[in-house]
Amino acid sequence: MAIPKRDNTKTSAIGLALPRVESVSKVTGRALYFADISRPDALWVGFLRSPYAHARILRIDPTRARRHPGVKAVITGKDVSPRLEGLTLQDATVLARDRVLYIGEKVAGVAAVDRETVEEALGLIEVEYEELPAVFDPLDAMKPEAPLLHPDYANYRGMNKEPSLKNVRSVERGSKGDVEQGFAESDEIFENTFRTQMVHQAFIEPRGGVVDVDAQGRVAIWHCHQAPFAVRKSLARHADLPEEMIMVHPLSTGGSFGGKLSYDDIICLYYLAKAARKPVKYVESYSEELMDGQPRHAAVVTLRTGVKKDGRLWAWDGKVFYNGGAYGGRTPRNGMNGTLLLAGAYRTPHTRMAGYIVYTNQVPCGFFRAPGEVQTLYGVESHMDMMAEKLGLDPLEFRLRNVLRPGDTRPTDEPLRDPRGVEVLKRLRQITGWQRAKPRPSKPNILIGRGLALGDRHIGSGESSAEIFLEADGSLRLATAVRDVGVGAYTMHRQVAAEVLGVDPELVRIDATGTDGPYDEGVRGQRGTHIEGQAVYRAANALMELLREKAAQFWKVSKEDARWEKGCARLKKTKKILTLPELARMSKGQPLRSLGHCKGVRPDVYAFQAISAEVEVDRESGQVEIRRISLALDATKVINPIIYQGQIDGAAIQGLGFSLMEDLAVEEGKVLTLNLGDYKIPTIRDVPPLVTSRVKAEEGPGPFGAKSVAEAAIGIIAPAIANAVYDATGVRIKEAPITAEKVLAGLKEKKPG
Repeated sequence: MAIPKRDNTKTSAIGLALPRVESVSKVTGRALYFADISRPDALWVGFLRSPYAHARILRIDPTRARRHPGVKAVITGKDVSPRLEGLTLQDATVLARDRVLYIGEKVAGVAAVDRETVEEALGLIEVEYEELPAVFDPLDAMKPEAPLLHPDYANYRGMNKEPSLKNVRSVERGSKGDVEQGFAESDEIFENTFRTQMVHQAFIEPRGGVVDVDAQGRVAIWHCHQAPFAVRKSLARHADLPEEMIMVHPLSTGGSFGGKLSYDDIICLYYLAKAARKPVKYVESYSEELMDGQPRHAAVVTLRTGVKKDGRLWAWDGKVFYNGGAYGGRTPRNGMNGTLLLAGAYRTPHTRMAGYIVYTNQVPCGFFRAPGEVQTLYGVESHMDMMAEKLGLDPLEFRLRNVLRPGDTRPTDEPLRDPRGVEVLKRLRQITGWQRAKPRPSKPNILIGRGLALGDRHIGSGESSAEIFLEADGSLRLATAVRDVGVGAYTMHRQVAAEVLGVDPELVRIDATGTDGPYDEGVRGQRGTHIEGQAVYRAANALMELLREKAAQFWKVSKEDARWEKGCARLKKTKKILTLPELARMSKGQPLRSLGHCKGVRPDVYAFQAISAEVEVDRESGQVEIRRISLALDATKVINPIIYQGQIDGAAIQGLGFSLMEDLAVEEGKVLTLNLGDYKIPTIRDVPPLVTSRVKAEEGPGPFGAKSVAEAAIGIIAPAIANAVYDATGVRIKEAPITAEKVLAGLKEKKPG
């Protein structure tokens, strides 16, 4: 898309391609991350982890480790509170007590003078286990004969629980109409099952933190986390501390994508710091990160659909079984967004959807960009193409017949405002030349294919506050506890504040605060624009109203006679103005302050996207190469076009990795890919040309009507590629990722004889 250049003669800040606020500090190395924090006499920390997927702990003896020179503290499950922890379901202790439920679970912690001593001490801790039967597949875990992983589940605190189902952590459901009636009225019925793999967020910075407890019991925390207030609240609850005794300091975060939401490490560090009476520091190795992170859930998706003779979807029954791993506390919701996308973005009158998060003896899974949706949409949009072929319909035409339109309700029976599914499909047809013949292959052994997919994305809710100060020198300071984990939030927020107040964005200084600043629930669910952005928008408007009031008092007129134009108060029907420095002087050295707050948004606004993939497949090796990705999506006001496009491109590239290569391989509960050399992620050589086209929408929940795009492309790129591979080869890959080995095996099966 064309990037508008800055015009210094205009005050408008919206739509400018401004550089990132934090860019200089990051490229010069001045930005501070938790691993950069040094405290006097800080100790290093390490953890002893379970070698078993499921075992009873018969005995732990840390005596030799505690006596080892240089060791200052050793803790086990008996040294910490037995209180269960978790973001929305409390189902895990911070250190294993009586049993371990996955390979890599923390059993003990050590604080010592250096890393070498930590490793030596960990080897001196004696643990005796009794191995127990384990289960790794979610469908197997629900069977009567499976081992029961959480016998006390009925007593856990949390929502969406269903004690009647064995090893099921939570259930989410949605429906409309009468699905059995719908199937009875259908002319054809289609059924398919799909599987997706577990994948890691692959952020650059592994997790960890620094904790310092002073003589008065006050706790200082430096932590790579998306939600500092959640860290404070969780530790306060666990340790029975007043929240005001805990300070989570602001830091840069080296990527997240949903993978830095848990806080059990910080609680362990708190115990070690108290026991050692010294600050402690933990920097996770990347092997530990891959072994015990918060990866995207593997899933099994089953779909059954009824269709009328004319190609209208009439009944849809979908189930998804998410492999939740050993505990559920690492997810900030008890349900998964993807469950409610099991019937796609289509106007099916009779639907039934159910999503199960199932306990297994694997690493506990968490949220990853578009949680649950990447899995379900892989099944839904592959299923759509398979039905279209059987019905003799073009895949794009089949979707156009069934896509949600104004006046429709979603498959959950929720209302829908300003749906743009028809427009994005037509725009995709336009920018791809969908009806034209496919290009000729460059080599005899190359097969060419095209595929598409459609999706709609909810606009998530949340809570955030922001403060704007007019300082004594006339400058503006925007205080926010938002952690910019790479989304460009600070830059967008600066532009929003500048636009409302009619000033140059450079006049707005970002003050990234800790838990001593305005409250923020935490960055996730593409909320940097429409939740945190709205808080900034409201704070800026509140400051503008305050400044108008101050100007009116100075001029001794009503507030209505004091206008706000181009960063100045202006007296109506005169040329009199008061600038920001003049208004600041009127406050006699005290900064003027305004607060903005946003909680929740309209639930009926969805963003629609359609994506097309053009692929080459080598018939001799099965290798898939992406020639081109085309995306059409609906959006309203674009605050910063570089950040807007960067979010789309980033999501598409992560979706590309999920589609073709990424796989956190697990065997009998053991993660096999324990370094980024084995865990493959896309490089620049894997990234194809990406064409983006924007359909103008009318409704958006963000400032100036903006919509979020951070998760726009990631959920539908995999089925588009799967459909393109089938178009090229006739091989349908129903289990992601779409590897060369799977394609080649399918091609061999198709050969006669």
